[in-house]
Amino acid sequence: MYELSRVRLYSIGPAGARYADTVLDLRGVGAPVPHPAPTQAEFFEDEPVGPPRRPAPAGVLFLENGGGKSVLLKLIFSVMLPGHRNTLGGASSGVLRKFLLADDCGHVALEWQHTLTGELVVVGKASEWRGRQVSNDPRKFAEAWYSFRPGPGLSLDNLPVAEATSVRPPVEGASGARGRRRTMKGFRDALTEAGKAYPHLEVVWEEIHDR
Repeated sequence: MYELSRVRLYSIGPAGARYADTVLDLRGVGAPVPHPAPTQAEFFEDEPVGPPRRPAPAGVLFLENGGGKSVLLKLIFSVMLPGHRNTLGGASSGVLRKFLLADDCGHVALEWQHTLTGELVVVGKASEWRGRQVSNDPRKFAEAWYSFRPGPGLSLDNLPVAEATSVRPPVEGASGARGRRRTMKGFRDALTEAGKAYPHLEVVWEEIHDR
């Protein structure tokens, strides 16, 4: 079983409450992982000290009405249950089209940690308007889903969402994305190249959510 470890939201959200590049970090406060798998640290990263711990078993989000609690859950569920309307507020594409500006390539990426081994997997979703123009035509709204196993070469922190991305953020919680935002095609190409260079990442890209 996997538990949600971190959430990264990039260039997405309603006009008045945008997530420019935000990471919600739930790591390292749960029970110790009983059978940790061997891991290799990311380039230039310190080796972990002590056994890994599970993510927080629960959390509370305190915001006033209209503060964005439902928006956050809609975005998370759009990756977990794409196309489903029976989640909180609905996570269908129709709802998410309101959260994307014309020049956005928005990302919602979820990092999951295995409860027994501590192994990680990232499952994400990218969305953009075809032709860089907001439309009422749902066919002009492009979506794709991707997954990989973080390790040397790629992690949640250095997703190639921008043309220049540092290996690790300069400070904890800061964005490592630099330069112009990549289009969906540019992101897919960068992700595919990382998968070819580092086969252990097990990169997967799908443009039909049923798959």
